[in-house]
Amino acid sequence: MHHEDETAAPADTWRDQLIELDLPGVGPITASADPQLLRDAGDVAHTAGAVHAADAAHAMDAADSVHAADAANEVAFRRRQPTTPPSVETVRSTLQARPPLELEHTWLVLPALGPVLPTLAPDGMVVADVSGRESPFEVRVRPADGPARPSREGALAGAPVDGRPRSPQPPTRTWFRRPVVAGALRRRGGPVALGALVGPRRDWFEPAAAVREDLLAAHPDQALERALLIAVEHGQAAVLRIGPAGLDVIPTGSDPRVPALEGIELLVTARPAQCPLHGRDGEGPCRPLGGPWIRASQEAQVMWEARRSQALAVQDCGVCFGEALPPEPDQPRVPRLAPRTPVVEISRLHLRGGEMVRIDPIIPPRRRR
Repeated sequence: MHHEDETAAPADTWRDQLIELDLPGVGPITASADPQLLRDAGDVAHTAGAVHAADAAHAMDAADSVHAADAANEVAFRRRQPTTPPSVETVRSTLQARPPLELEHTWLVLPALGPVLPTLAPDGMVVADVSGRESPFEVRVRPADGPARPSREGALAGAPVDGRPRSPQPPTRTWFRRPVVAGALRRRGGPVALGALVGPRRDWFEPAAAVREDLLAAHPDQALERALLIAVEHGQAAVLRIGPAGLDVIPTGSDPRVPALEGIELLVTARPAQCPLHGRDGEGPCRPLGGPWIRASQEAQVMWEARRSQALAVQDCGVCFGEALPPEPDQPRVPRLAPRTPVVEISRLHLRGGEMVRIDPIIPPRRRR
């Protein structure tokens, strides 16, 4: 469900977002400059106590309901609710409950999401961005349907595609630019950390890559200059610096909505392996929203699966590891947790502005017979 009061403007998301990386020599971490996370110890303790009391009350109510059902010789099923974006307070309380972590080095983080222009309609003209060197965007009209190139791998692998078969787009011209950004950093700075920029409610996910500042260049200003050159070359709007001095956001100038921030206090914690869609640690498998019943349910499930595929494209899951899981005994056979969609076939993205757009995938998905 969309909560207007919890949706920040795109400029605010650069401060409140979660920076989640797998740092070499450190491990998975989560960093956030949300000012609500950095309140005094009394407020944090009060919040933790309130959350604990609420959980205890919920557990007592659940236990009472189970005992009542057992007394009546009935089976009480506790069906898991659909995994929707958690509230900001839930994410904050989870980060506050983790022990803080001090970073020894400073890291330069580069977003790696290609500029995305949505399609105007589900069918017909497709609008997609290119690297930015030649023109700001390119309009491609779908060619007329024609016979697909015959396949030597069988009927299913040779199913017709939309229009003529197209070769994969180069990494510099796709929405998923983390491999090429990470390669540029690796050639200049050695080991690279991979991760994502995540919304405060874990409702959007952007690929990101990071490198240690002292390995990129001897002087911090020189390292920042090199990172900015790489960001500009690959169409990124900012470079983020995280470390003992806090958070800095340095815009490249390509997007006027990105604020310039310097010396913002930062909370860093270790991130346990878990489902990237949940707001609490230790949660089990996610559960889809919607189903194959009515049109609204189908659309909700398509949006949910797009968000899950985008999350698994940029983050690892320590629960299902991106594989399909069968439903629990008390749940219907459908909907079930579907296999992850490959990065090259993702056609919908949840953006930090709050909208979900349909884009031109890296490789057009095959039509199913």
